Amino acid sequence: MATTEQLPQSIFLYFTGQGSDKVYQVHLRPKDDGWVVDYGNGRRGGTLATGTKTSSPVAFEAALKIYEKVVKEKTSKGYTPDQSGALYTSTELAGRMSGELPQLPTLILEEQAARYFDDAGWGLQEKADGENRILLIEGETVRGTNRRGLFADIPQAWVGGAGVPVGRTVVAGEHVGDAFKAFDLLELDSQDLRGAPFIERFGHLQKIAGLVSWMVVLDLELTAEGKRRRAAELLAAHGEGYVLKALDAPFSAGRSTTSLKFKFNQSATCEVIRVNAQRSVAVGLRDDAGTMVDLGNVTVPPNEALPAVGTLVEVRYLYRYAGGKFEQPVYKGQRPDMTSEDAVLSQVTRIKDRSAAMEAADDDAS
Repeated sequence: MATTEQLPQSIFLYFTGQGSDKVYQVHLRPKDDGWVVDYGNGRRGGTLATGTKTSSPVAFEAALKIYEKVVKEKTSKGYTPDQSGALYTSTELAGRMSGELPQLPTLILEEQAARYFDDAGWGLQEKADGENRILLIEGETVRGTNRRGLFADIPQAWVGGAGVPVGRTVVAGEHVGDAFKAFDLLELDSQDLRGAPFIERFGHLQKIAGLVSWMVVLDLELTAEGKRRRAAELLAAHGEGYVLKALDAPFSAGRSTTSLKFKFNQSATCEVIRVNAQRSVAVGLRDDAGTMVDLGNVTVPPNEALPAVGTLVEVRYLYRYAGGKFEQPVYKGQRPDMTSEDAVLSQVTRIKDRSAAMEAADDDAS
């Protein structure tokens, strides 16, 4: 008999309208020998009233039922996971395995990326700043999955708005605001394209782009000149970065060496380890020994709910000094699609030696 994986869960829900701008957060987390369900609610940007739905720790299965009941009650009253207040679907499949896992690009350094610009076997796409999403479209039914392969709620505007062939179509992309930015096509009209070269899959994707009003297909640059120009444009526009794709590669789920990403600024999925005064939180990552490493404080914007200890959040930073904390950290939001196993120190690759930096500064001053 299959069992539910016992992992902490958090959700941040928003309600905008009728003169209100409210937030409601629910957290399922371990405590002592059991699990509890805690909540916080109030005006967005203000101090939240907090409480618990479990007077004492209970078994995981019991806590999960309470957590799901609270979330269902709030979404039925118009609360939504989207910060804009846009309504989302509320599928009974949310949180269940879909059987679809995304392809995850491998992070590379700028000096490594340069050689792919001149390689005709590689193309370049924008790295959209959103959540990885695979959409399963069958007739009027549109379902979404997250990077863990779990079904996830999607904007209601996407449902019934796809004019693709009636057979099953599977599209990979990023959920950014109210838009879906597509970058790959895995199935079209029940035809499995995963074994076809990426350039062929992308050609099919371009053909169906105009049939879906809420979908944008990310451009693919193929020439050395085009790749360099697009990379420069993304940098100037303060974009997230770009992804390099091997044109002859089939689709394969999981971490990929035929899909490589370069990010102008680094970001990491971190765990909140402390809530400070004046709307900031301390974040940390676990090293190879499992020890939590404090990476410093990051300010939470007024329009964001203050995350509780144990919540996973995304933090963008310029670099990290060896053995130190993040430099110029920026809070990007909570990451309910990630697990504590993702919040590891090995994510951080842009590291500077403090003594070398000080010597360089002295040289500049002399």
